[in-house]
Amino acid sequence: MAQLAQTGVASALKTEAKVLGLIGTGHFMSHFYYLTLPLLITFLAADYGFSPAQLGFFIASFSIAAAAAQLPVGFLVDAIGAKALLVGGLVLEAAAIGGMAFADSFAILISLALLAGLGHSVFHPADYAIMNASISDRRIGRAFSLHTVTGNAGSALAPVLIAYLAALWHWKLALMVVAAFGILTAVAVASQTHILSDQETTARKPEKGLKQPRGKSIKANLRLLMTPSVLVLFGFFLITTVATSGIQTFSIFTLVELHGVSQTTASAALTAFLLAGVFGVLAGGWIADIMPRHDLIASVAFLVTAGALVLIGEVNLSVVFLVAIFAGVGILQGLVKPARDMMVRAAMPPGTAGTIFAFMSTGRLIGSAMTPIIVGLLIANDMTDKVFMLLAVFSLLGLATLYMPRQPAPHAGKPTD
Repeated sequence: MAQLAQTGVASALKTEAKVLGLIGTGHFMSHFYYLTLPLLITFLAADYGFSPAQLGFFIASFSIAAAAAQLPVGFLVDAIGAKALLVGGLVLEAAAIGGMAFADSFAILISLALLAGLGHSVFHPADYAIMNASISDRRIGRAFSLHTVTGNAGSALAPVLIAYLAALWHWKLALMVVAAFGILTAVAVASQTHILSDQETTARKPEKGLKQPRGKSIKANLRLLMTPSVLVLFGFFLITTVATSGIQTFSIFTLVELHGVSQTTASAALTAFLLAGVFGVLAGGWIADIMPRHDLIASVAFLVTAGALVLIGEVNLSVVFLVAIFAGVGILQGLVKPARDMMVRAAMPPGTAGTIFAFMSTGRLIGSAMTPIIVGLLIANDMTDKVFMLLAVFSLLGLATLYMPRQPAPHAGKPTD
């Protein structure tokens, strides 16, 4: 009997590993494509003479389409299932990226950017719905962390690979090559949909008093998003994204201007933050699986982060201490990500993973869009010395949202094995 149980667990682990491999590869490609567009600016300007304003609109078109479609796609994931949408999103984004190699006008380029953004909008709602239903409760935190890391890897490798392929052949051929990888990934996912569960088939029965959300109207879905527990987490995602995005986007400039450190030192500090964040995410997945107080993990991380940001802003630290503190903040912010996803999972009723995670992703997109405006206003008004203080304030505000009144709901997931 024990041997049969062990065999069952081993089989479940093998299946879950395949699921994560498929979902992770798709997530890798989505982040890779997201970073590919900014890398095209130099080539497009040189070959077609597009103006900076046109190129800015090109990048914005992708982001606008992705943000606008995120929530409707989340509704669709919960209504019809995630698998077909995931495959379709992969094909659409890859084909649009590849099609840019053949675009012969600005209008066609913008159309392809909009299509790529539409395809890109699928990944978070679909991925989280599939992971939520396919991975055991005992390992879901680690699944979330690995999913995050695959996206980070796509972002990190895109500049290197696009630059290498463009230098080796041509930027148009580089686009066709990376598009082909996306299509192959879509084929792999489509061929293995039998091992991918989604909310359509594996959602737990709702507890008494909680209505099964499948097939709900848009109005009912919007009412769900307006519940206190969901709104609080939306606020947490939005506010904390301002803090983390601010660190990534403005640290180098602020350190150079504020403390007079070299560009190399400032870049080393930011690199330490980003690399340490990967280790934090991996460790955070394990911690999230064994520690039920995910809000406590996030609270401690943002409290310490706020203190570190104040220190960075007020004290001209030595190179070693500066890099070490940035690395420490990176680890803390990495720890938060799986815990954050687990908090969302705990707050969502059965069958709503697509909608809820799409809503949270929308919060992050809004936070990312707000960051350059807010921080840019400080810098424009000669208040660079207040940048790190402002990011510390947003860290504390994000922490505060976790202690606002909210009413958790039973989550939809796969029973423990």
